[in-house]
Formats: sequence, structure tokens, C-alpha cells
Amino acid sequence: MSKHLEQFATLKPGPRWLASPMTSEMTSQYYPAFDALRIVLASVVAIGHSGMQVWAHTGDFAVQVFFALSGWLIGGILLRSKTADLSRFYFNRAARIWIPYFVAISILITVSLLKDHITPKWFEFIFYDATFVYNFFGSPQLATATSLMPLAGTGNHFWSICAEEQFYLFAPFLITIPVFVGRSIWFWSLICAIALACPWWGFFGSISLGVLAAVVRSKIGDWQSRKTAMAVLALAASCACVATYVEFAPYRIGAPIAAISIVLLLGQKGEHSRVLTFLGGVSFPMYLNHWIATFAINGIFSKFGLQRSFYSQMLCVILALLIASVLYICIDRVIKTNRDRYFTNSKGTAVAVCGFALVAIGVIGGLLVTQ
Repeated sequence: MSKHLEQFATLKPGPRWLASPMTSEMTSQYYPAFDALRIVLASVVAIGHSGMQVWAHTGDFAVQVFFALSGWLIGGILLRSKTADLSRFYFNRAARIWIPYFVAISILITVSLLKDHITPKWFEFIFYDATFVYNFFGSPQLATATSLMPLAGTGNHFWSICAEEQFYLFAPFLITIPVFVGRSIWFWSLICAIALACPWWGFFGSISLGVLAAVVRSKIGDWQSRKTAMAVLALAASCACVATYVEFAPYRIGAPIAAISIVLLLGQKGEHSRVLTFLGGVSFPMYLNHWIATFAINGIFSKFGLQRSFYSQMLCVILALLIASVLYICIDRVIKTNRDRYFTNSKGTAVAVCGFALVAIGVIGGLLVTQ
């Protein structure tokens, strides 16, 4: 995901007065554990997709933690923002997410064209990816149409990027514009209750809990850093993880609660780390493109009957990390360094319009196809 998932407030340490949240998307706050968490979560997803399944929900749970982290960080950014800041918010989100995402889709399409039998159904799934609605129309077909998907469903994890993008598009209209309602604890408590109770909207449960936590923090400060709060959060994370694992609590409720508890527990300010910042940055391209390493390693090891061995699975993760590092240096870091040079308010507005148009086209197309 987020980084599907980027930590906006942590590019460099520095005084808060140097820039507003939307001009540099940062404050003096840095949370080193978040960057460590990101690379761990991306590695967990890569391990799960390489064939090592410790738990049926391992990969999805990692995504839920990503979602909670995104809700907390992006929600915090929007809570500090004004309506005039939104064009930059949309521009930065598009630069940060769209470019690596569409590069990943392009790689998937290229390999798929070389291996797959191309059918109208194949184009349907690419359409859902490109319009950020795969989570609504693509993932539900995984059980019945895997063989018709690009590379037999290899890009199914893109559903989470689509859910994130929908959050980025609509969150400002829930947080920034209706100031008194969107920044209310009661309002976000209601949103969380709806998201957790409705199976169709369950993937927004962790994100909405993250935003709720950000709203609470905006009211009372860094409560999660108090020793008592940290002890309670550690207990809550442990209990929620165990209850979800043994199926004592429904997954769609237990996983988001565990996810936000983990995020808040790790939400402690610290010294800036260049190593952790790099690893945190690598996590997004690793999440998007780890399947490349899985294909390559399994292709080699299959000749020896070892494609699902422990050694091949570990090599999948190592190679995925190396590939992601190259992509991060060549794409993500370049975008991060240069995007301010290309920003204008009109470009930010155009990006926002384009984003909403893509989702609208995707929803309409999906509804017409699935009728």
C-alpha cells in the first residue's frame, strides 16, 4: 500500500515554521518505527505471495495495518490543512501514488501480453486497475475468474491501492471542507461503525479508525505517547491479534482494531534515520512489484523442484527488496525530489478532476459490465 502509503510528515526534521503542511508536507515530527513498520509489512506480503502462509489472513492483515497508518498520517495532514491547500494535496498524492502505480501496471501488462491469452475479460480487469475500482469489481471475481485475469490474478493486490486512492480523493471532502463536522470525534466514530459493520465497506474500517485516531490526537495531543496509553495499546494490540487469529472476533472487526492499536503504539517521535527513511520508501515499490521476484525465482527453482521451498521463498523476498530499491531510486525518490518544481494550483485541480473522473468511469463501466 500507502508509501501506499507515504509518511507525509517526515521528509526531513526541521522547525514547524519553515513551511505549511501542504508546501512541504512535513513538520518537525518523525516516527522512525513507521518506516521500519512499512518495510516489515511489505516483506510480510511478499513472503505470503511467495507461498509461505503462516495464516490465511497474513497478507491482508499487513494491508490493514498499512491502511490504519495511512488514515492516521493522511488524516493528520488534512486536519492541519485548509481548503486552499487541497490542490497541492491532490497533486502530491497523484505524483506519489499514480506514477509508481501505473509503472507497476505497465510491467504487469507487458509480462501478461507475453504469457496470457488475451480476452475481453482480461481487458475488463485492466480497466478496473486503471480506473481505481478494482477493489469493487475485480477482487470479488478472484474465486471464479482467476484464469482470465492478467497472470492468473497476480495483480490482485492492486485492490488496496484502489481503496487508498478512493480515500485520498474523498477524505478532503469529509475532513477539510465541512470543518465542524469533518473534525468531529462523533462523526468519525459513526464512519468507523458503519465501515466495520458493513462487509462491502470493510476495507475502509482500518483507514477510518486511523482518521478517528488523528482527530482524537488533534483534540488532546500525543496521548499515545503516555506510558499508561502505551501499555493499554500494547495490551489491545495483543488481545485483538490473538482474538482475530483464533477467530474469537470476526476478522473484519478484530483486524482493524489490532491494526490501529499497532500504529498508535509505534507512533512515537524519534530522531530522523536515513536508513529507515530509505527502507520505508522502498516499501511501496516492493509492495507493488514483489511478484516480479516471485516469478523469476520460482521459474528458476522449478527446474529443480524447489519452487516452494524455504530457500526460494527467502530469495523471493531478497530479490523483491533489491528490485524495489532500484525502482525507488529511479522513480519514487526522483518524484519526491522534483514534484514541487512542477506544482501549480491549476495542475492540482486538474489532477483532482482526473481522479474523480477515472473513478466515476470505472464505477459506471463496472456496473454496466456486471449487470
